[in-house]
Amino acid sequence: MDIKQIILLSVLYYWASSTALSLGVGYYTMYRPVIAGCLTGLVLGEPFTGMMAGAVVNIIYIDFVSTGGSLEGDQCLTAMIAALMAVLFGLSPVEASAAAYPFGFLGILIWKYRLNINSVFVKKYEKKFAEGMNPHIGIYDGLLPQLLLFIMSAAVILVTVFVTLLLRKFIINIKYVLFLAGIFLVFSSTWNILYKLQSKKGYLIFAMSLTTALLVNPSSYIIFLIVSAIILLLSNKKMKLILNSKDYETHGKNGKIRKRDLIYSWFVWMNFSHSCYSYERLQGMAFAHSMRNVFKRLYTGEEEIAGAIHRHSEIFNTEPNMGTPIHGYIISLEESKQKNKIADENTDDIMFIKKGMMGIAAGLGDSYTQVVLTPLFILMSVMLCFDNKFIMALVPVMILASVILIISYTGFMKGYYEGRNSLIERVNIVKNSRIKTYFPYIFSGILGVSLGKLLIIMFSGTSENLTIYITVGIISMVYTIVKIKRRN
Repeated sequence: MDIKQIILLSVLYYWASSTALSLGVGYYTMYRPVIAGCLTGLVLGEPFTGMMAGAVVNIIYIDFVSTGGSLEGDQCLTAMIAALMAVLFGLSPVEASAAAYPFGFLGILIWKYRLNINSVFVKKYEKKFAEGMNPHIGIYDGLLPQLLLFIMSAAVILVTVFVTLLLRKFIINIKYVLFLAGIFLVFSSTWNILYKLQSKKGYLIFAMSLTTALLVNPSSYIIFLIVSAIILLLSNKKMKLILNSKDYETHGKNGKIRKRDLIYSWFVWMNFSHSCYSYERLQGMAFAHSMRNVFKRLYTGEEEIAGAIHRHSEIFNTEPNMGTPIHGYIISLEESKQKNKIADENTDDIMFIKKGMMGIAAGLGDSYTQVVLTPLFILMSVMLCFDNKFIMALVPVMILASVILIISYTGFMKGYYEGRNSLIERVNIVKNSRIKTYFPYIFSGILGVSLGKLLIIMFSGTSENLTIYITVGIISMVYTIVKIKRRN
């Protein structure tokens, strides 16, 4: 490896770990192992080798959900190191994934420290405001936290790459052990997610699809088209994705906020929702940051603008895409407040409304975007990858990113034009979502096919007795059952 590749990997890890400069969809694309592995492989000259390693890591992290800033492992860092080992050391995807798995815990450590350090920026902002210096929220929510994240990302990549290269001979010498460990991790993750589904029909569908994949090895391309058609049929047609242009025109005549102000506010939120994520304020600084251009339209004095921004820097936390109706609604309330000349000290209702809505949207969003939509589309990408359809594997990820952006943007706009009813409507639509209802069955089927294709890859050409691999699978099942019982 040369210094240029290390720099590129540092930028990749930073970009994937941050919501900045990706409209928030970097979390659903570059941060996911199948894409992180592909991009790492691209930097090293073998994108498809890296993508295959990332796909196996994705199976290991298939039940990954980040709620409230909690992480059980850094799947992006794991995938990047797995791709590196696959390309540079010649390890199989399963071996590389097992060898890279411990590095995921380093990513958690960095994340926790980052949440603590970001609190320093919050305190600096508070100090500047208390001194009457009208601090620029973009510096403390955007520039400084992102600079810190890049430095930390570069340091992590430098250390992990150095340790990986240092252990090269040792890692190559224990390839067989790594292969068994990889099988264990894959099976353990599979049993764990099947348990979480809590669906007897899902278990049956999984078993049937796994058996079919092993016996027939059906085309993943055909399965992708069928599943996509099913998802389209199950999707809720009541969710309006486009607002009537008359809404813009009518509303625009009655207030100061223009459509482009809303778009810019949404753009800032999507890029910086987790930029200064901290234990002290969570997404509070990001919410205030997204309101900056709005208050510049509503007020003329610097102190008024700074005071209004500061008022919204209080603690806030929600799912950043499903919760955008809150932002739109709060903007409309702030506009109405300014229009009716209501003093700041008499606007506690706005803050209470914001806090009351964020909890509903948080639980709703995580249970839909992270638990349903993301696993479905990412697993389809993994399935296509295991079938050597690498270019096609990018399509489900692109669809997922587009859906997330549509959900976010329309929610923001509907929140402004339709008020709190837009969030209530969204809650009802998601609660009654047929995709959510049938998710366990669709997911179980894709998982069975994906695992079957991975097993075909793992055992093709092996001269070893398959008994030992079956034994590892049984041990992983027992381990998972014991772990679940202890956890419960």
